[in-house]
Amino acid sequence: MPKLSTQTVTLLDGDLRLFKRDRSRAWQATFKIDGRWVRVSTKCRQLDDAKKRARELYVEYQVRQKNGLPVISKRFADVAAVTIAQMDKQLEAGAGKKSYRDYKIVLERYFIPYFGDRFITSITYEDLQQFGKWREHKMGHDPRASTLNTHNSALNRVFDEAVARGYMNRTHVPVLINKGRDSERRPDFRREEYRKMIATLPNWIDKGRESKSRDMRHLLRDYILILANTGIRHGTEAQNLRWKHIHLFHEDGLTYLEMHVNGKTGPRDLMCRIGVIKAFREKPESQLFVKRLISGPARADCISLYSSICIRGVSSAGPSATA
Repeated sequence: MPKLSTQTVTLLDGDLRLFKRDRSRAWQATFKIDGRWVRVSTKCRQLDDAKKRARELYVEYQVRQKNGLPVISKRFADVAAVTIAQMDKQLEAGAGKKSYRDYKIVLERYFIPYFGDRFITSITYEDLQQFGKWREHKMGHDPRASTLNTHNSALNRVFDEAVARGYMNRTHVPVLINKGRDSERRPDFRREEYRKMIATLPNWIDKGRESKSRDMRHLLRDYILILANTGIRHGTEAQNLRWKHIHLFHEDGLTYLEMHVNGKTGPRDLMCRIGVIKAFREKPESQLFVKRLISGPARADCISLYSSICIRGVSSAGPSATA
């Protein structure tokens, strides 16, 4: 058994101890509950008052443990920080989900600023209702159901972390409800719109700045042609595509291009239209920068440009993006 400091005061046959921290005039109490050490301030400067308060705290924590209440609680910001660190660790190891990045943004942008100083055990359903109003005001609009799903998943990870570490019980986790508005499916491109977009892309590419900017525009054109002629889903399927997933073969005098993609519905093979082969053969020099950029940050920039075209449409001057 470690030797106690000469300034440590023991009570209840050593089960309860009082001590002072450096630069603090208040007495601290420490004791074991269910095999775990609990340290709490008595907020008393006089020893006699601290002894009385320490006995009360000891009984209070024993009652909490007997009734299934968490013995140790933490503030929301502390548990959220641990949760974010765990997700970052999994992402670095290559085992984390891509959605972890969204969870991190949601926690840092919304939940921590609102609930940061609150004890996680004190967050109730009513508090979440008030948070919803605050969030809607901060966002400037009524969030969609898909957005709230992401928010709820991020918050649930914090609660799961708190339960796993004994900071709260599962029965005390508030129920999360999604009352967001349904997402609206964007309309498909009409044939004449698609033709107009493809026709204006070369002029838009030539107007780009030299080096990476113009390369990005070439890459975006190839990206559009590939999506339009394969049926690959914009997003995960396109992001996971690599050269090793592309297979060119000949059969009965015809040339075929096959791609293997993997997205939210799982892996699948698909046959491409002739337009995809043209995208690779039409400008062979573009393959050099495609190979260099497709796996780096430029790919995300390209996808962002493509999204802006899908959302805003194509003007007579070309795609409404500024790469």
